[in-house]
Amino acid sequence: PTCFACKKKLLEEDKIELTWVPRKWIRVAGDPMMTTRQLIGGISIQKIKEGYDLDHPEVFTPGRILKAHRGIAYFDELGAIPSALQTLLHELLEERQITTPEGDIVPIRIDTLFIASTNPANYKGTADIKEPLMDRVEEIPIGPPESLDEEIEIGLRNMSLKEGALLPTWHLRILARAVRYARNKHECRIASRIELEPSCRATIKLFDHLRASATRKGHKAAMLEDYGEKYEVFKLGMRSRMELDYEEDITKDEVIEKLAEEAINRTCTEIYSSIPTDNFGSLIEELAIICENPIEIGENGVNYKEYRNLWEMLLVLSKTPEELDSAFEILLESIWRCTGIIEKISGRYVYTAYDR
Repeated sequence: PTCFACKKKLLEEDKIELTWVPRKWIRVAGDPMMTTRQLIGGISIQKIKEGYDLDHPEVFTPGRILKAHRGIAYFDELGAIPSALQTLLHELLEERQITTPEGDIVPIRIDTLFIASTNPANYKGTADIKEPLMDRVEEIPIGPPESLDEEIEIGLRNMSLKEGALLPTWHLRILARAVRYARNKHECRIASRIELEPSCRATIKLFDHLRASATRKGHKAAMLEDYGEKYEVFKLGMRSRMELDYEEDITKDEVIEKLAEEAINRTCTEIYSSIPTDNFGSLIEELAIICENPIEIGENGVNYKEYRNLWEMLLVLSKTPEELDSAFEILLESIWRCTGIIEKISGRYVYTAYDR
């Protein structure tokens, strides 16, 4: 027993009843404004006014860490907790005591499994953890997702908007790739200007913002125009989640625009490379008929099934009928960016018969 009432009962009686409780999981959110009372606990003045003695268990209100006694204490964003409380936490976990501001030492019995998490130091929105506290724990580096597919899976799993316009695979790859480029200075040169990198939260927010943008415009599946004229969706999801080394010759928005362009170019190259070589000529002939005059996706009235090679390619790209227009758009975009056979003029695609 740990409370005063149970200890007193144990002294007065030979036997007391024990109640088994399930192992507790206490989550402590990192808060720069957290107080000692919230973390450790404090005396309830109201209970004292009601006539309770100081040793009564209801007088002392345990804080979050003491509620994890005989359980698990999980600190989310440990570095965000004030430095003074980190010192207090270190003393509590190491020596099972706390030192009051007046210098008094108060022994506190606590038995808990201590788990904490925080973002890497090179990520935006992180705070330092005091070295003495870090010296008492085992550090397990996790890092960002190792693959693009894993990044996408995390983004989809944690999205806030579960319903709305569909997000085709190519758009997911473009958004996630832009965030990953911001972390990869070897693969994307502009990333060398980024000092604090975006975490997976940027990917999650990009997915949410694109779905919201496409849904507002009444699209069944996301289209390139849903990014915004100057990639506003990318800026909205990444601007507050990264920092540049300095912004004298280039702004954060300009860096994000370049990241978006790099991601689109890479994804379009993948799609262009997936076009079967044997069917390429026939596919271009069909596109020459469709795009003889500038067309705008969604308003072209094209019956895709009338063009065998195009239809087969769209079936490979899209997963549902609702994605067909988006698949047709990304196919034209890929051919435009990789060859120039298709030209893009004011958002409309037209066949030019010119191969760069």
